[in-house]
Amino acid sequence: MSIENMFGDLDKIDILAEKPETKEVLMVLVCNGFIDGSPETQKALLDKMEGYLNHTQSEEFQREYGDWSVILRVTLGREPDERVLALLSKCPAWAEDYGIKLEIEIGGKQVRIVES
Repeated sequence: MSIENMFGDLDKIDILAEKPETKEVLMVLVCNGFIDGSPETQKALLDKMEGYLNHTQSEEFQREYGDWSVILRVTLGREPDERVLALLSKCPAWAEDYGIKLEIEIGGKQVRIVES
């Protein structure tokens, strides 16, 4: 499966949803199919996540959602390669540097990945 089939357009935000009543912005990064642990796949996933994180720093985003809390949810249709899980386990601190809460969802269930 190609990188594009797994992650779609690396430069686009897949889903951005607002919850005005709680002042939350939910950004969803959708991963399709089995996410293998190859270096190319890991890099593509990190590049796409970085695009999301950088987007929250943009003037336009700050103007619209400056004081809102932001959640980045990475959704995987099925359990990925364990190297991808290991990679994702290191990402919450990275997201926190941007003031963003990272959530991981596998097969529709939210999971907590503990660094091993």
